[in-house]
Amino acid sequence: MREPDYRIRYNRHLEEPNRLIVWDFKNNEEYYTDHFDMTDCTIRMQYENSIKQEKACGAKVILLVWRNGN
Repeated sequence: MREPDYRIRYNRHLEEPNRLIVWDFKNNEEYYTDHFDMTDCTIRMQYENSIKQEKACGAKVILLVWRNGN
């Protein structure tokens, strides 16, 4: 399976409302937001699938997102 385009996690310690961390995995950039919208995508969620900085903030469940058609 190819690497996801985005890895999304929640961090309760961030200031409201921007508690979602979206990691653009292909460009290795992160940004904080209160929403994430995408159409025509595949989404997978799995317990204990965190890596790198995700583990450092205590995340255990990461939402993996792939753009369809890439």
